[in-house]
Amino acid sequence: MSKKKNIKKLERRARLPQIFRVGAVFALVLTVIGVGIAFYWNFGREEFRMKGLKELQLSEKAIAEVVNYERKETDGDRVKYLIKADKATTFEDNHQELENVFLRVYDETGEESDTIVANKAIYVPDQKNPKMFTTFLAGDVKIETADSLKVETDQLTYKNETEIAEAEEYVEFARQNISGKSVGAIVNAKDETLELFKNVEISANQPGKDVQRAKITAGYGFFNQPAQKIEFKESVFVNITPVGSGSLQPTEIKAKNATAFFTNKELKKIDLAGNVDVYQKPTANSSKWTKTKAQRAVAKIDNELKRLELFDSVEIQTASNDAEPTRINSGYAFYEKDADRFELKKGVKINTVENNEATQISSSEAVYEQSNGRIFLTGNAEIIQPSNYVKGESLTIQLFPDNNLKNAFAKGNTYLKQVNSDRKTEIYADEVSAIYGSDQNLQNASASGSSKAILVPSKPDEYTKVTLSTPKSINLDFNSGLLKELQTTGRTTIQLNAPSNKPNAANKTLTADKVKTFFDRNGKDLTKAEALGNAELIIKPLKATPKNYLTTINATRFDCDFFSGNNVKLCTAKGNAMATRVPLQKSKTRGKQTLSANTLQAKFDQQTNDVEQYDAIGEAKFSELDRKGTAEKITYTKSDEFVRLRGGDPTVWDSNARAKGGQIDWDTANERSVLTGKVSTTYYSQNKTGGATPFGDNSSPVFITASEANFDHTAKVGVYKGNARAWQENNYVRANMLVLQEKEGRLYGEGKVQSLLYDAKRKENGREKNVPVYASAEK
Repeated sequence: MSKKKNIKKLERRARLPQIFRVGAVFALVLTVIGVGIAFYWNFGREEFRMKGLKELQLSEKAIAEVVNYERKETDGDRVKYLIKADKATTFEDNHQELENVFLRVYDETGEESDTIVANKAIYVPDQKNPKMFTTFLAGDVKIETADSLKVETDQLTYKNETEIAEAEEYVEFARQNISGKSVGAIVNAKDETLELFKNVEISANQPGKDVQRAKITAGYGFFNQPAQKIEFKESVFVNITPVGSGSLQPTEIKAKNATAFFTNKELKKIDLAGNVDVYQKPTANSSKWTKTKAQRAVAKIDNELKRLELFDSVEIQTASNDAEPTRINSGYAFYEKDADRFELKKGVKINTVENNEATQISSSEAVYEQSNGRIFLTGNAEIIQPSNYVKGESLTIQLFPDNNLKNAFAKGNTYLKQVNSDRKTEIYADEVSAIYGSDQNLQNASASGSSKAILVPSKPDEYTKVTLSTPKSINLDFNSGLLKELQTTGRTTIQLNAPSNKPNAANKTLTADKVKTFFDRNGKDLTKAEALGNAELIIKPLKATPKNYLTTINATRFDCDFFSGNNVKLCTAKGNAMATRVPLQKSKTRGKQTLSANTLQAKFDQQTNDVEQYDAIGEAKFSELDRKGTAEKITYTKSDEFVRLRGGDPTVWDSNARAKGGQIDWDTANERSVLTGKVSTTYYSQNKTGGATPFGDNSSPVFITASEANFDHTAKVGVYKGNARAWQENNYVRANMLVLQEKEGRLYGEGKVQSLLYDAKRKENGREKNVPVYASAEK
């Protein structure tokens, strides 16, 4: 049970961490930065001239003074602006000074207005061109626009010749839920830019379901309207803090520099009059559109931010609740709002901790399409987890809607590794893909191109190491994250390396055009393997002993069963099956053995992992050196090195003779054989018996039959028992037992011996004639 839990836990680790839920974070960053555009527009409007102070040599001689000064400028019935001051003084050089100034500027409708208040204002006209002037506001300067923008500073300078307004000291501004501040600012109305010089800080509270606070700080900020971008420099820092129970995470972003890009839209007013229908989108409380009628409607279109770039030493840190934060580092980061797309470059590293387990993702570059749930990693891409590892020149990742891992595709010099307490599974290939279920358990892994899969046991003294290689593909199916089935296409080789601490162990190599393997429910033990098409099994013992052979079995297909531990139990070869066995230690009495049949079974010993028995079934044949045998079934057992021939008229032969029997047991180790059941032997000639039989024709075959026979092939002695009879043409010798001693040229008979020499030579009356000769005896 604990192993099963460990395996499930392993597969959960394969899930990608929740690290890419930063789209809303970047969207908020863009919203925060957007206040700078509004800041620019309201400072740059012609109706609203900011006044600054320069080092001017002003006259100190007053020529006029007005207390409770007030002036209203109108255009027909429309009020253009209203200015008030506690005191207004005009000097000899025509410059004016006002105290406790209040200024309100109205729009073209005469309804909405912007206001400015300051402790002091100085208006200085140009002496050469009175249309040009410099204006200075000083002391608790406050600006509030019709667009809800509020600005506070201690002094402000404006030159209408250059259309530049400059605040040299501390500046604060706010609009709706956004606020900001800096030390020093310049608005260039002609170039349409806004520059914030020092200690830049912008903050925002975003309303809605996922309420959060955001703050951007930098050493410098520059808003460029024509270029449609905003630049931050010198230690840019973004801090996002969620408020409430929404799904967003606290996030920190750091970079040396950052640039934001916005759309081509200009700040406009749309004024509609006469029976206007206003439609409002569905809200969180209502799924219906609402319609409102009016005689007049005014709408404003603001600029929209669409891209954000971060440069140099980019750090993004995000965390949910009390979990360990996720850290993203790169040399460059880019976010495109419309496509909801991220780009990370110049060395990407992502570190996260989930369920107390760390995940590291790294690559040269990364692209994340948040809306599509896709991640692209290129250049030495890898995902590292305690029990899982994926690597490739490129990695493509698809996510479920909840951002959990759905599949991963690695390309180029790929490597996949899965580790548990029992073994390590490795895959090398040109391309590797992995598919995960919604429960984050691995469902399938496949490798294409030149591929290799390796199952490395954690206990090599108990488990066989399995290696599969193919030039085409490998496919692995899983059940609840446990390996269920493995298939290959293309010429495949399976290498089974037996535990090395067993003296008689043997390695196996299985090769075929296609291989399919099946695993036990525990996901670690092979149960069956199928090898189809030009299959070949090579069995090589680890040690070269006198009894060990290098065995090669060829067939159309193999079906193999396994013991636990990935150790082969039985391999059945079908279709022109042939086993070739070459002794690892050569000798005069040992040579290459061949065993062939329609079906050939190799039975393995569980302890040694070497073949213990071969069963050749259907037109079986065996050979070793000069000796050969055939039968319907031939069995070879390694323990006693016996070849047993059964069924189908068993026959053995060599260059001297041929023997048949109902059953034949051939002791290949001791060069002996036993034949039982209607034994018949044919010596190809009298000479092949060593002249042991008493027959005259040296070229004619000699036949011997008996109930059973025993042969010592080394001593060249044959013992025939049970109605034994040897003959050549019409000549014969018969006995209960006949012993043929080839080396001695001797035939020994025992028990009711009878013989007939049909053509014995005899002289009668001086003439030679052929006569039959009969003899009988006990021996």
